[in-house]
Amino acid sequence: MQTIIDGHTVEHDNSVSRGIYYLTHELDELERRVYFHEAYDHGSAVFEDHMGYKYKLSLHGSEYQLTKV
Repeated sequence: MQTIIDGHTVEHDNSVSRGIYYLTHELDELERRVYFHEAYDHGSAVFEDHMGYKYKLSLHGSEYQLTKV
């Protein structure tokens, strides 16, 4: 699946639907920007949602990928 978040294409599967929801609905744009910049600068960014689930946002070419950690 693909989801567009703030103009970024994020590849993911159904197992990370909570992480997609967290990024799109629970964080404001400035908070999301931190994770995308970290992934862009360092290849990936790990974050935890409010329920304690951990995710990794990775940059692959021009697209991001969200996976569980």
